[in-house]
Amino acid sequence: MPNSVEVLHPGATALHTRVALFDFDGTISIIRSGWVGVMVPMMVETLLGLHSGESEAELTALVNDFVARLTGKQTIYQMIQLCEEIEKRGGTPRDPLFYKHRYLDLLGERIKDRLDGLRSGRVSPDTHLVPGSRALLEALRERGFTLYLASGTDEMYVKDEADLLDVTRYFDGGVYGAQDDYKSFSKAILIQRLIAGAGFRGDEFLGFGDGYV
Repeated sequence: MPNSVEVLHPGATALHTRVALFDFDGTISIIRSGWVGVMVPMMVETLLGLHSGESEAELTALVNDFVARLTGKQTIYQMIQLCEEIEKRGGTPRDPLFYKHRYLDLLGERIKDRLDGLRSGRVSPDTHLVPGSRALLEALRERGFTLYLASGTDEMYVKDEADLLDVTRYFDGGVYGAQDDYKSFSKAILIQRLIAGAGFRGDEFLGFGDGYV
């Protein structure tokens, strides 16, 4: 329901938490707002070219469904699903990285003015932050939390955009993003590493995100 909160585990407590893991796009940053309007049409156009007999509306519904389902995971997983849909319709897909880079090029054109505004100082970083996110980050740091940023967006873009938004300084645990070798990184892998190597327990974690986290 709109404007409501769903409580999945009523007995859960945050009393012992001391580590927070944040997603980036849509949770902290809105630089890439509108990305769905780039990815979905690109995928629909690709599938329409296979002449499967499905209408544009049918393919748009299909693509919207799996893009939403996979949001929050590395972008490559949405492209892997696109390749599977191409194969189902008798096509021979390119490598998923081909579609990922094509999408990133198109998205780069969409957000170029936003990035230019931030780099030049014409636009305040807070203009492209989710309202209240900076105050939340500052409050958690004041309480001694260790903060991590982990995104399904490629790491080079995440680090650049976090710097432009002046939020890198909050994430003393590090800023992480997707790799072309997508099996080498995921939010789950990062959490497992932190539990195994940094001495954190599962009940000491808080997670913030708007998708698959």
